[in-house]
Formats: sequence, C-alpha cells, structure tokens
Amino acid sequence: MKRMIAACMVLALMVLPALGEAQATPPAGYVRVTAATLSGWLPLPTEGEERFPLPQTLPDGTGTLNVLHLTPQSVWMEDADCENHDCMDQGEVTLENRWERVLGNMIICLPNQVVLELYSAEEYEALLAAQ
Repeated sequence: MKRMIAACMVLALMVLPALGEAQATPPAGYVRVTAATLSGWLPLPTEGEERFPLPQTLPDGTGTLNVLHLTPQSVWMEDADCENHDCMDQGEVTLENRWERVLGNMIICLPNQVVLELYSAEEYEALLAAQ
C-alpha cells in the first residue's frame, strides 16, 4: 500500500507542470501512463533524459516495478520486473516513429498491467479539451 501511495504522489508531482504551470520551454509531447493502481500524464523532459520508476501493488497483492525512460522526443521501458520483459523488447516510441510501429504509440506490459501511450503536445491538448 505504501508503494502505491508513493507512486501516486510521484506521478502527481510529475504531472503538475503538465496541468498549466508555465514552463520556459513547453514539452514536445506527453506520455499517458495507465496502470492497475494509477493513471496520469507525464510530460516529456524539455532537455536531457529522465528515468521514472513506477512501483505499484497489483490487486492480487503482487508488488511490481517498471522503469520508464523519457527523452525530449521519446519513451521506452528501461526496466521491468515482469518475467518475459516483452515491454522492454518493444523498443523506443518516438514522436516520429509512433505511427509506423506495430503497437503504434503504445508500450504494453501485460504482467504488470502498465500501458504507456506517447502523444504530441497538440494531441494532448485536444484530448484534455475533449474531456
């Protein structure tokens, strides 16, 4: 339970800039994170690279950990404690290649119940406006 609360707090802190705080340089895109115990948006960093650990406790009580790697133009699953690591093998989703990949803009970790979706800043704004 503590891991789930910590993950929610970390995700909330990461999303705050995406919810309207002024940034010197706006992000080129956003990653929608949907997991068994939480969901939200992560802005792509405007410079450099960031690692985002995503610990959670599944409904059956199993603790899991996925590590997302974000760059100004992309996301990939850097690490996962699932058995098959298929999510890590899905490679990098970039703003340029996302519609050419078999899974499009998504990275999916079925065992850990995590889905990542990469959207451009314009698509993100349109999705928020449609809600």
